[in-house]
Amino acid sequence: MSATCRLSTLFHQYVQQTRAQNSFSSAISKRLQFLGSAENLQKGSFEFPLQQRDCHAFAVAQEGQTVHGGVIATVVEDATTMHICANDTRSRKAVTTDLSLTYVGIGKVGRTLKIDTRILKIGNVMGVAEAEVKDSNSGKIIAVGRHSMMFVGEDNSALKFAQSMSSVFDV
Repeated sequence: MSATCRLSTLFHQYVQQTRAQNSFSSAISKRLQFLGSAENLQKGSFEFPLQQRDCHAFAVAQEGQTVHGGVIATVVEDATTMHICANDTRSRKAVTTDLSLTYVGIGKVGRTLKIDTRILKIGNVMGVAEAEVKDSNSGKIIAVGRHSMMFVGEDNSALKFAQSMSSVFDV
């Protein structure tokens, strides 16, 4: 499998797995869209439409309500996880060691987020990526984040998805 297709392949595995297992990320995977990768898989782009159910429980149902930061954090973690794992030439599973986000704006119901991810480093043990989350319409930055992961498991352990319904997201 070529490196340029790996992120797309992992995205499709993520969607299938989260829905099959009804995991925490299933609400995210139903709306997260992979837009593509560039610069030899060093950059990736995703989109995520915001809905009323993404708000705090006390938010009033109307366009313009603000979205819970945890939703944005989950989108960033899921997108950067796929991007980091897609760049591991040994195709291992990975676990989060650090995730940090700085919110510099607000996501609003009815808008779409654009998530641009970039690989900072892929090493023998760790991978690090960053993400920039923007409002697709205005271009305003909503959040920036950094995600570090430790590779675990045997070589090619992330490729067994098709045979066993486990994937890079299961450790």
